Amino acid sequence: MTIIHDSKNSLSEQDITDLEEKLNLVLPKDYRAFLKENNGGYPEPDGFDFMDGSDGSSVDKFLEVNNSKDESIIEYYLSYKKRIPEDFLPIAKDPGGNIILIKANSEDSQIYFWDHENEAEEGESPGMGNMHLIASSLQEFLDNLYEIEV
Repeated sequence: MTIIHDSKNSLSEQDITDLEEKLNLVLPKDYRAFLKENNGGYPEPDGFDFMDGSDGSSVDKFLEVNNSKDESIIEYYLSYKKRIPEDFLPIAKDPGGNIILIKANSEDSQIYFWDHENEAEEGESPGMGNMHLIASSLQEFLDNLYEIEV
């Protein structure tokens, strides 16, 4: 069972609707529910692998809805919007500068890892070449997190 530590104040339905309007995206139902309970925070456990069985990474922190520029979903989205495929939203970051994305504007809430070292060249449209599927839903992602042995 995943526990989220140091989550900020939970969000109201209006907070989430306001976020969707600012981003011009529709968030999946399970992510909306997650935000109502967890506005940012550190998961325990935090490790994940990719669905193809290859080694993944860990969640450093879930992004939050707030006015802070450092850990904000809005700031990450605006910073990465031209670098990630359309209809994806950053929801977390890993310790190495990569981001974890959720598929927006869709009934399913697939979770992907975005590898900054293999992103599209400047001027090219971002594609799925540097993206790795982690889970077919947010709940599956949370359920599959594990403790990384040091």
